[in-house]
Amino acid sequence: MKSCLAIGILTLGLLSAGCGTRNIPGMDIKVADTPDHRALIDIMHKFQQSFEQRDIDGLMALASPKFYEKSGTNDTEDDFNYDGLRQHYTEHFKIVEKCNLTITLKEVKVEQNQASIDYRFLSRYLMKLPSGEKWQIKDDINKMTLAKEDGQWKILSGM
Repeated sequence: MKSCLAIGILTLGLLSAGCGTRNIPGMDIKVADTPDHRALIDIMHKFQQSFEQRDIDGLMALASPKFYEKSGTNDTEDDFNYDGLRQHYTEHFKIVEKCNLTITLKEVKVEQNQASIDYRFLSRYLMKLPSGEKWQIKDDINKMTLAKEDGQWKILSGM
């Protein structure tokens, strides 16, 4: 399947080569084909894969030591930093048996060493609860902010 996808991307890339500003092929939105944009798209793929595999170390590798999450509320009680991120995923994955994450990019912006990615996510996971197993579904929109640190993009918030 990956080889079919790679061939499709290569074909689309060749077809669009003479059309001015090139976009990354195979995307639902227009994203200019630049090294930074490709790196950001790669981070989103790694985020999705690590989440689905419940790979806490993989998720932590994507985050900046400066990571800080406000959890979308004004209440500071649910905020957490880089260390809290590990704890957050550790607690979450203790009760999650299976999970699936679908990400749809809405907008990708890069300004020098700062970036933001607006995305919609649909997460489906089987939870082990005292009352038994239960499927949970969360469909929401989020913004991921990133910074380039030592030449690598790292997530500051929005995981």
